[in-house]
Amino acid sequence: MATDKTQLRDPEDIKKHVTGDIRKLNKRLLNAAIELDAEGRRHRVARTPPGRILTSFYRKATNSFRAIEILKANRLVEEAWILLRVLLETHVNFLYFIRNDPKEMCQRYSDAAILAKLKHLKQVNFYDGIPGMPSREEWEAIEEKISSRYSKKELNQIRRNGFTGLTFQQRASEVGLVNMYEMCYRIASRSVHMFDPAETSMYSHYAYGGRMERNKFLQARRAQLETNQNMLLGRISYIMAEMIDSHRILEVMLIGLGYEKHCDKTGYGVYKSATERDAEAYPPGSFRIWRE
Repeated sequence: MATDKTQLRDPEDIKKHVTGDIRKLNKRLLNAAIELDAEGRRHRVARTPPGRILTSFYRKATNSFRAIEILKANRLVEEAWILLRVLLETHVNFLYFIRNDPKEMCQRYSDAAILAKLKHLKQVNFYDGIPGMPSREEWEAIEEKISSRYSKKELNQIRRNGFTGLTFQQRASEVGLVNMYEMCYRIASRSVHMFDPAETSMYSHYAYGGRMERNKFLQARRAQLETNQNMLLGRISYIMAEMIDSHRILEVMLIGLGYEKHCDKTGYGVYKSATERDAEAYPPGSFRIWRE
């Protein structure tokens, strides 16, 4: 007998019919993200100051993800981890921006950008003598106006840490990504500043029993990279699709369910058991994808 209530399929049932192959999912996610990026920049939301900043963040995330795919194709996994850090920072900034007052965030973002420019100009003596450049006096007047909006402490925090005023660790904590900071950011940072010793023969000489053991470790490192990049672009792709009311939201949701299937099978991307993680906040039947 027909009813007037729409019956929704259980996410667990849908997961049975989607792929859990993370490499296939990443290719599909990149294609969807490229389309979402173009769609977002054409949308009316991109004509507002908050929308312009958010679509810029999203484009940065999409381009970083795309570059990671190119590096992996050339077996440059350590270099891909460097860009994973960029993707993580962009993801966190996107979430922090969208969770706070948009007017305040726009003002702080603009002020932080100008203060960063001023730091450079002071180092090069305001390009003194180059025709067409704003004068020192003009820039100093802008700096004074910005300084009047904040306490001395807030101003120093913005100069040091950007528009949020928070260290990256604090930002990650604010948006609920403490585990991702510990498990992703710290690893990627080693590759940024010098090299990751885990990727070298020097480390494997005393850390592993042989070449096979080292290769297994490096395969696991790549698998972690694959998983993390999917979560970091996938989650904000879902938000972007909702924000611009894109028809691609269903496609993105299915990729997210594929990510969940991958994590269920491999354990990657899950730092607590499903029971420990979701028992209170997410009761049985809750629909949630791209969990940290």
